[in-house]
Amino acid sequence: MKRTRVHLGAAAAIVAAALACVSGCSSTDGGTTDAKPSGPAKAADKTIAREPQACRGGTYTWFNMRQNWVINGVAEAQSVTGSGRVTKPVRRLRTDPASVVTEGADLDPDLVLHSLGTKLGLVSADDDPKGGSALGEPGTYAPLDEPLGQVSDVKGTVRLVSFSYFKLIETDFRHTCAGGGKPVIGHVSTWGPSGGGAVNCDEPLGKDASAAAHEAVKLSCAR
Repeated sequence: MKRTRVHLGAAAAIVAAALACVSGCSSTDGGTTDAKPSGPAKAADKTIAREPQACRGGTYTWFNMRQNWVINGVAEAQSVTGSGRVTKPVRRLRTDPASVVTEGADLDPDLVLHSLGTKLGLVSADDDPKGGSALGEPGTYAPLDEPLGQVSDVKGTVRLVSFSYFKLIETDFRHTCAGGGKPVIGHVSTWGPSGGGAVNCDEPLGKDASAAAHEAVKLSCAR
């Protein structure tokens, strides 16, 4: 979302400079004037306005929310016999960090995520917003689960694939101030709970297998 606007004062200075040139400026080819503003007008032209801060204590409305368990890391298949160790590292698949984007005014990301965390039942409305929301903060990545480590009581030789997954949460929101005014529109992309698992390439997945498990089989078992 574009969040850059030019100051009204800058726009007025530019218009004033343009009007002054109608009678006092000339061009070398006798055509329309193409002079550039100088002095205060030139400085004003480079002045970019920052978005205002939104009110505190406004009301958040959440909509278009989507929550999906997705795979974010997978290891290569490894053959294990008897009691052995799974040593193949999990490599990251997703490189999209959590983010909070707003249009209309700047909002404190901690307050936005605290409201979302409250909506999802992850934190209480009375909790300190600066104390965390149980959601991924802007710029962070969902963690990768570590490899399985020691495996025991394996009958024969099996090919195991370890993988990492997390709950991807994407939603739009509207922030409205109690005193009215134009609401702030925004979008959150973050992550919630995460974990890891393993699949045996030599056995079919059960009916309750997750989408992440199926993706791990597709990515690594065929190799």
